[in-house]
Amino acid sequence: METNDIQQTILDTIKRKLPDGKKLSDVIQDDLNVSSDAAYRRIRGDVALTIYEAKILSEKYNISFDNVGEFKKDKVIFNYKPLKSIEFNFESYLTNLRDNLREIKKVKNPHIYISVNDTPMLQLFNFPHLTRFKFFFWAKSYLNIEEYQGVKLAYEKIDPKILQIGIEAHNIYNSIPTSELFCPEALRGVLRQIEYYFDADMFEGTDYVMGLLNNLLELSNHLKHQAEIGHKFVYGNEPNTALNTKFNMYYNETYLPDNTYYIEHDEGAHTFFTHNIMNTITTSDPTYNKDTKMILDRLIDNSTLISVTSVKERNKFFASLNRTINNFKKRIELEMEIVD
Repeated sequence: METNDIQQTILDTIKRKLPDGKKLSDVIQDDLNVSSDAAYRRIRGDVALTIYEAKILSEKYNISFDNVGEFKKDKVIFNYKPLKSIEFNFESYLTNLRDNLREIKKVKNPHIYISVNDTPMLQLFNFPHLTRFKFFFWAKSYLNIEEYQGVKLAYEKIDPKILQIGIEAHNIYNSIPTSELFCPEALRGVLRQIEYYFDADMFEGTDYVMGLLNNLLELSNHLKHQAEIGHKFVYGNEPNTALNTKFNMYYNETYLPDNTYYIEHDEGAHTFFTHNIMNTITTSDPTYNKDTKMILDRLIDNSTLISVTSVKERNKFFASLNRTINNFKKRIELEMEIVD
């Protein structure tokens, strides 16, 4: 049975059981503790019932749930898109990110909490060629996709259609308030990947390598500028200080083990994880989300807020990052001189 059919069956069954004068929208609003607008969106099918919402309604109104699955203590259900259904190309990768952000933007008063253990992917959109490099590296070196084998990474103009998708995704991200945790590894992973490709002669010419490193420096400085004012904006544009562009940047001096995206909004919460390199898994399980938020809150409590405040700590963080990037740039420049 398809998800939409299950949802419609549940709602139709509840409607038949309601006493005269009782509205389905009121019932959904009360039973699921959601707003009137959220209730209507579920009734219309614009928003799918989570499996836990379906469980609540099915148990209360004695609706058979055998066709949907079992709910067991200490079990969490994640949604994901199987790898075989994902097209591995730059356009589909950006489209998937943009569409996920669009769904987040639709909910009321969203706020995204992000733990960044290396690459702030959504900030990478400021520099499309860095995003392109990251995708190429994943596809070639991690996933061994056939069309990328035996091919060196060379500079090429990004297709306008693909660029537009990236711009759309970035604009949506910039319009959602975020609290983001960074650690000493921030952007070092990207730098090591560039270094690996340089050492393995996987770039078609050194000019592109230098361009990517310059992009990394520009990204670092742009992140610092956003942290200084506490708001996100597109690189090269004037800062936007609207409430929905709020950027809380925290620095954790230890290590963040994964990239976690926790979305909090008026109707509930969702947790996203990066998974299998280019995939994501997500859950709306309330207990799991509560635990995730608890861990993020503890990480934040043990971190330093370096946006707007803590000038010294902010300057130290970015000075160290820029020094690391510049040291590698000097190494490449020296090797280029030796070759000449």
